[in-house]
Formats: sequence, C-alpha cells, structure tokens
Amino acid sequence: MKISEVRKIFLDYFKEKGHTVVPSSNLLPKKDPTLLFTNAGMNQFKDVFLGLDSRDYKRASSCQKCVRAGGKHNDLENVGFTYRHHTFFEMLGNFSFGDYFKKEAIEYAWELLTKRYGIPTDKLFITVYKDDDEAYDLWNKNIGVPTNKIFRLGDKDNFWSMGEVGPCGPCSEIYYDHGSEHGCGKPDCKVGCDCDRYVEIWNLVFMQYNRDEKGKLTKLPKPSIDTGAGLERLTAVMQGVASNYDIDVFKNIKKHIQKGKEHEGSCNAIADHLRSIAFLISDGCFPSNEGAGYVLRRIIRRAIRHGKLLGFDSPFLYKNIPVVCDLMGDAYPELVSSKNDIQKILLSEEEKFFETLDKGLSLLEKELASLSKGKKLNGQTAFKLYDTYGFPLDLTQMICKEKDIDVDIAGFEKEMENQRTMARTARTKNQSTDSKISDADIEVVKTAVSSIKFDFIGYEEFSSKAKCLLIIKDGKIVEELNKGDKGILIFDKTPFYAESGGQIADTGTIELDGKELAEVVSVQKPVSGIHLHLVSEVSSNIKKGKEYDLVVSKELRHLIQNNHTATHMLHHLLRAKLGEHVKQAGSLVNSKFFTFDFNHYEKIPNDILSEIEKELNLWILRGDGVSFSYMSYNDAVKSGAMALFDEKYGDKVRVVKIGNKSFELCGGTHVNNTSDIGVFKIIAEESTGAGVRRIRATTSFNAYEIFESAQKIVKQVSNELKCSEPELMDKVGQILEENKKFKKENDEFRSVLAKGVLERSIGSAEQINDIKFLFTEVNGASAKDLREYSEYVKSKGIDLAILYTGSDSGSSIVITASKKASSKIPASELMKYLSSLVGGKGGGNPEYVQGGGVDISKLVGALPKIKEFISNR
Repeated sequence: MKISEVRKIFLDYFKEKGHTVVPSSNLLPKKDPTLLFTNAGMNQFKDVFLGLDSRDYKRASSCQKCVRAGGKHNDLENVGFTYRHHTFFEMLGNFSFGDYFKKEAIEYAWELLTKRYGIPTDKLFITVYKDDDEAYDLWNKNIGVPTNKIFRLGDKDNFWSMGEVGPCGPCSEIYYDHGSEHGCGKPDCKVGCDCDRYVEIWNLVFMQYNRDEKGKLTKLPKPSIDTGAGLERLTAVMQGVASNYDIDVFKNIKKHIQKGKEHEGSCNAIADHLRSIAFLISDGCFPSNEGAGYVLRRIIRRAIRHGKLLGFDSPFLYKNIPVVCDLMGDAYPELVSSKNDIQKILLSEEEKFFETLDKGLSLLEKELASLSKGKKLNGQTAFKLYDTYGFPLDLTQMICKEKDIDVDIAGFEKEMENQRTMARTARTKNQSTDSKISDADIEVVKTAVSSIKFDFIGYEEFSSKAKCLLIIKDGKIVEELNKGDKGILIFDKTPFYAESGGQIADTGTIELDGKELAEVVSVQKPVSGIHLHLVSEVSSNIKKGKEYDLVVSKELRHLIQNNHTATHMLHHLLRAKLGEHVKQAGSLVNSKFFTFDFNHYEKIPNDILSEIEKELNLWILRGDGVSFSYMSYNDAVKSGAMALFDEKYGDKVRVVKIGNKSFELCGGTHVNNTSDIGVFKIIAEESTGAGVRRIRATTSFNAYEIFESAQKIVKQVSNELKCSEPELMDKVGQILEENKKFKKENDEFRSVLAKGVLERSIGSAEQINDIKFLFTEVNGASAKDLREYSEYVKSKGIDLAILYTGSDSGSSIVITASKKASSKIPASELMKYLSSLVGGKGGGNPEYVQGGGVDISKLVGALPKIKEFISNR
C-alpha cells in the first residue's frame, strides 16, 4: 500500500464519519508566536480549543505538514540515523470540538487500524494514563484488548497539556510491535522502551480539563478530542518495514542520491532534508540568519555536508527537487507550482556554501588534528566557522562528534553575544492603549458569547439602528456607561468593520436622535467573530437594551477600501511579473497608506516597480468591476481563488473578483469599480527579513499629494538651475560630471601636498635596531588616502610606519610593515598593542592593518612605549 493510499484511506474514513476534511495549514504559523514551525495537526485548531474561535463544523480531519527542527521539538540530531526521526513529516488527525469523546475516538481508531488497514490485533498495544479508568475500560471491555496489552503510564508519557495553563487531559497511545528482531534484547523490553521494536503510531488526546494558574484541574463543559498519527510510521507498518526510510516515498528519493551502504545514514538524512527544504520554501520560508529561515539554512547546509560524505563536490540538492515535487505534488499542489522557484533559491544557497565549505572544513580538520578524544574545540574557532565560513553550530558539532570531540558552547555563545544585534525590528500596528482590548475583557466576552446573536451589515450599510446587548467596563459587565466612561459595546448588528486581515477597523460615532454620544475608536473581534466597539469617553449615558444609531465615517472607509482593493491588484501584478512563488505574507491597510509583505528572495529592480505602478494605474483607469460572491471554501480554491495561509475560513467564504484577473478570498471592504481608487503610487520597496519584501504604497488623494509634491520639487530645482523641466536630467548630469572632475583634481592636489609632507617626515624617520620606523600624522586624509600613502612610504624604504589622521568625525590609522619587519613585528600585533594603549580597533594581516577609533590625544604621548615595544621585538 503506497503512502498516498494510506493518507487517502484515513481521510476518507473520517469523512464517512461526518468529519470535515480540512486542508493542511502553512508550515509557518504566523498567528502563533509560540511556534517556529507548525509541528502538529492541532496547531491550526488551537484557538478553537481555547474558545477564542469557532468553526462551522464540530468534527474535523486533516493531514498536516509538520516540521520539527528547532526549539523544544527538535529532531535534527537524530535524523537519518534512527528508524523514525524526521525534520519534515505528515501528521494524520481527527478532532472533535465538544462533539464526541473517548468512546467514539477509541472505536474510530481501532476500527480504522484493524478493519480498514487490516493490521493484526496481536501486533497492537495500548497505553493509557495511570488514573484514566474510563479509557482503560473502553479498551478492555468495549474493544476487547486483553489486560496484558494495556499499560498505565504517568504524566510524562500519557498526560497532554497545551501549556502551563489551559486545556489539558489524559491521552491514550497505540503502539505497533515490529518484532523482537528490532528490539534491544533486554529482558525488560516492553511498550515504552526506546528501542525500535514498539513504535507509537497513534496518540488520542482526551481534552477534558482546564488547568488554572495554581495547577488546579477543572472539568471542561465540552470535552474535546485531538489525535495525531504519523503518516510515515503508519505507512512503514502497512509496507512491512521497520524503518520509515524504507517506505516508498523515501526509496524513490534515495535512488537518485544513493551511493552504496557505507553512508546510508547520510543518504537517509539528505532524503529527509530534501522534503523539508521543498515544503518550507514553497510555504514562503527562505534561507536567512534568523528564525525559521536560519533553521532552513541549517537543514540545507547539513544536507550539503552529508553530500560531501557521499562524494558530491558541487551543488546537487536542487537537482533532486523535481523528484520530491513529483512524488508529493498530488497531495500538495503548491509544490508543483513552486518547483522552479524552489530550485532557483536552493541552487543559490548551495553555491554560497560550496564556496566556503572546503576552506571551513580545512580549518576545522586542522584544529581537530591537534585535539585528543574527549577534548573541546574552542568557542572562537566554532564562531569563526559560523561567522566566516557559514557553518551552523550544530554542523560543527556533528563533524566534531565524528571525532569524539566536544565543542565549547559557552565560548561560542560569548563570541556570538559580542556581535549579536540587540533587537530585531518587528512591525507593530500603530494603536494606542485606549484602542486595545484587555485579556480580562476577552474573558468576559467568552462567558457571554453563547447568548449573543450578531450580524455584520457593513458591506451594504454605513449606518444603522442597533440594540446594545452587552456593555463592558474595566473587565466587568455593567448595565450602562455613564458620562465620562470608556468601555466596550456589543450590538445585535453593526456596520462597523472590525480589524481583521491587515485592514484596520472603521471609526465613527454612536448617536441618539442626531446627538453624538461617543466616538468609536476601534472595533475588534477576538471571540467568535463578535464585534466589540471600543468607545472613548461618552458624553451621555449609554444603556444596555436600548437602541442607538451606529454611524461609520464614510470618508475614512472610502480611503481604506481604496487601499485594500489596491493590495489585491498589486498582489496579482507581482505574481505576474516575479513568479507564482510570490504570496502575501502580511499587510497593513489604513486610510493613509498600505504595506504589502510578500515572499520574494531579492530586491525588485526599479524598472520592474515602475512597470507595476504604470500597469496598476492603467487597470484603475480601465474601470474594471469588483464583484463579490459566496461559495464553499473547496469550491473557491478549486476555481482558482487565492487563500491566505494564516487566515481561518469557514465552510462558506467570500470571494472578491477584480475584472477577470484578481480572484481572492477576502472578508475586507472594497470598492465597486477600480476607477473609484483614482490613482496609485508606490512609496517604497524594502526588505523586512530574509525572503520577505515589503511594498509601501497609497492611493486616491494621498497618492495625488505625493505626485504634486514631487512636481513642486521638479519645478523648484528647474528654476534654481535655470532650465526647463525636460532639460532637468541633462542639467543634473552635467553638474555631477563637473563635480566629479573637480573632486578628482582636488584629490590629486591633496595627494601632492600630502606626499610633500611625507617626504619631509621620511627624512626624519628613526632607526630602531635594523628597522626604519616612521610615525606621522597626515591631516585631512581619508582612510583610502592613508592606504595609498602607506604604499608610498614603503616604496621610499620605510620598514614600519604608523600613519594617522583625526577629526571631529573620527580617527583613522594604518600600520604598514615590510616583509623584513613583519616577520619580527607583525602589523596586526602592533595594532593590538597600540589599541591597549589608546583604544580603537583594526583588522588586516602581518603586513598591513587599517583601523579607527583611537584616541588621537593619547597617541603621541604613547609613542615612547610604542618604540620600546618595537625595540624589544
């Protein structure tokens, strides 16, 4: 049975049992800062389990893409050398959100394994939580599993928690016995042993408690089910092999890279890493030096090192990407559409590392040759390998481990800290404290949400009458807001759009009989889509149960929706110009401008940006209609609509279509015709991190103001230069050329003067033993000038020279040494000594060092000590 069949049987079975089959979420969980990668099937349902979100279904099933290669869930060290560790794997799962519980979960699992897959019952073993008598009895009395095949285990193995606080509960695991030939041979070998005989193939989590801050467990009113079964492990069982690396998908990948049994572990690791690389890049993760991108870079470079052991001396991974994409493209079509981009990005990364790999290995092998077993490689060398040659620390550790050598991790971290940037910039929304909802407010809403019936009517209306259903003040439900109070209002319906999908919330007013009672400063929907209206100090009492007029600011709404529709148009044009790997990675849409983040691996040339800006404005002028429709999620995706990976969608989705080009799932507000936008202007294009670019742009009157401001500048400069606007660029070019000529003449004049000064200084150079030494200041010289002058004095017979210059903007210094002098007094060592006297730092080699930051006021005073240092050497 192929792996594709194992996957299909699982999903089809649960579909028959009334489960909605939900597509795998992206490997980069953008809305969960606690995770580097999606590492379990339940990740995309986390907010549902926490009560912060709801779905249109109570039963779900999925096959989730997962990566465990960083942080707590890190299997990287074992990959390739054990039967079942992977960086990338697929997790099958079925979920119940307050619907069925233990009995059904256990019955489903047993029926699927023994009836649909046909696994012999004598091969299956069960574990339950030590105190979970209910699960024990269900397995024993209901299913008929004998007591000698059910094991009670403790908290470590059979009690699952989402975190320190929150939903948790006992779990029950199903193990498969691969036979004694795969065991450790110990007399006490049994379920739970670390050997390869008994392998967990399915974990059933019974989420029945809530743990509070004191550790107290309280029963949940609607217990839930979360299960996870490793597809690769289950496939190994179905194909009669003990190692996951012997199943069909890995065998097909390995036959393209296998070079004998000598390095089978390396071959396994490469096959695993190829899957991780392909899926991560297709999901928008690009190699970088931080976060998820750095983990990807580590995986790539570990794979390259394994390739070296197999005899690959040039880029080879990228050639195997089509194999992975073809094997797994039916289940994950994004691999097929991204195949060329994955290869291009991977080839670039391979080329970079192959340039430095041999030099780094040479350095490491030289260091290791001087160490005996059990010793440590110093942290400075480990850091140099990382910083200069691109060796991730774990790669250095892996190579050292082969020689039974440890690495000085503390020393490495110390070096790392010396150059680590103190903070990573992260985009935060411009939002005052007054426009945020506290955790206490959210908890109150969660308790009351079941009694609230709500409608959003903002797509059609800018104002409406609505009944106030709930009032919250300072984390408590109240009957009214009095004059001067701030609070949160919930109505039975609203025209106010709540902050979502990158679009900021509408603002406006709450009115009664034409009189403004409060300003709506923000609208958010943290719980079950209910819109929470945050109001500023009210001017008159607002009471629960009373009807009020809700009025949205039309002017701001129009500006916001102009920008939002433009993001869709921009997205389409970016994909058309740059490739289908371009996917939205985030956005911020407000009334003044918008930012659009997207996956791309290099800066966009200015001519391409100009083309995009021009084509988008022509699209606006063309006046294409914007239409809205509702359909099932599956139908929308099948028809070509783009969905954002970090958004959650119900059964019915809203589709926004612009002309016959852009077709996206979106719940935001938009124009009815592209001509409503008026004009579009790109403000900037920049990087926000490795593999992610950002375009900042605006539309409508804000764009007009930018064009007008630019035109004013052009007129002003033209007037100053006394030329017409069409002649301006020629005039500027002429001025720049003249300036370049004057600068060259000035530099030549300064060089002649400086060399004249140096000639006089050379005449007074000192003889220290057999070294002719020159110490002199060269006023007004740049760092580049000093390098030129250092070569000049060497040509005049100077063995050792210190040339320096200082100004308000800083100081520069060069030390140059002839071959004769450098063998006794390396310039680099003299710089180190000089720095100990007068500060500063520099870098170079024995014959030349360039530096700065020295205290010029102390330098002349330190001359006697410098001479003494030279004399002693």
